[in-house]
Amino acid sequence: MKNKILILLSVICTAIYLSSCKKTDYRVVEDPAYIRVFNNLTYTLTLDNKEELQPFFCMFIDPEFDATGKPSGGLVVSDFLDKRGIYAAPNAAHAGLSTSKFNPEYPGKELVPTAPILNGFDLTNWAQVKSGKRRFLFMSRPISNVPFAKLPDEQQRKVFLDTVINLSVREVYTLHVLQKDFKTKKNGLYVRQETFHKQAFSDTLSYVNFYNLSADGFMSAAPELKLPVPATSSMFRFGIRDTMNVFMTHIRTDGVDFRGNPKHARIPAFSFQFAGTVFRTLHDPKVTPYYGFPIFLKSNKEVYSDTWQFLQFCVPPIDPATSMTYAEPPDGGAGASVESLKGRYAYLRMDHVQYNPNYYLNAAFPGLTISTHSGIYNPRTFGVVNSIEIVNGNVFLTTVQRKYPQPIY
Repeated sequence: MKNKILILLSVICTAIYLSSCKKTDYRVVEDPAYIRVFNNLTYTLTLDNKEELQPFFCMFIDPEFDATGKPSGGLVVSDFLDKRGIYAAPNAAHAGLSTSKFNPEYPGKELVPTAPILNGFDLTNWAQVKSGKRRFLFMSRPISNVPFAKLPDEQQRKVFLDTVINLSVREVYTLHVLQKDFKTKKNGLYVRQETFHKQAFSDTLSYVNFYNLSADGFMSAAPELKLPVPATSSMFRFGIRDTMNVFMTHIRTDGVDFRGNPKHARIPAFSFQFAGTVFRTLHDPKVTPYYGFPIFLKSNKEVYSDTWQFLQFCVPPIDPATSMTYAEPPDGGAGASVESLKGRYAYLRMDHVQYNPNYYLNAAFPGLTISTHSGIYNPRTFGVVNSIEIVNGNVFLTTVQRKYPQPIY
């Protein structure tokens, strides 16, 4: 009798538990395209630009409107779209402990259907959206935790950008809200159809390409009109010329100094390597060529590498290997600040150790490889696909990774 009572109680508890579980309905997007949206407008409103709209958005795709003309819904509604961070990591933007409603990208923290793995690349940072002609509406809104629909009426009517684009089935797109003309303050939506998932990349190499998406007139504008400290990446604050050559030098740890801090030295055989030319292509959203470099500079039998990359952006015909103006990597050196003011020279340190996500005025970014626990190795270094984008005195890094073996503990 006792056993029957226990069984009956077990059945009742199970039934109660199951009835309390919420069923999750996963949305299916037919004939999807895959999009990732960044807000590249980093300016803040002051007395000098108080007439501009706040660059903080509620984004609608195929918006619907109420009887008074206010947007009230749509195919996609993404509120609290904030300015992007300087690093868009390969892991999902909502991973971690952030409880803020503010979203550094779309989909980011949004719980929406995401892209599948394509050709081995993890595309969970791209959202699925129905392909075809889609209307994108960005409404400027106050920076607050109040949802767009609960804002005062007049604050739901500030149209920042309204445009229609065509999205092809199962293609991958990166979208940027950015400034197109620095003088007139005209803004627009930059749409780039990506190709990295279609390219035959080597597993033993890491890759990077470069974009200059700065507005018309930014480089030639007076320095005092440009972004104030600390909202910029230091060497790029005043912009760069429309055509710049990029050189890569690989750096290794070389002991410690008298204070116990690590010393760094360039690897002679992997110094001043030409990594391509970056053109200002704001009006030509094509994928630029990728530059590949070995993950392991000594031997492919390695599983971990702690080398990092020093990138120099030089106006032609400057060659940092022969120029006496600049210090030898990894030092920034004398002359760099004067040349950066003219847009003739800038540098970046691509090193996870030196990178500080809380320090915006920074020439140090995460490295162009990733090291993580994979299989029996902790850590193990993998090649990734990187894009470095220069926008009006700011530099942004986006990294995409392939799927790799899960850790074995």
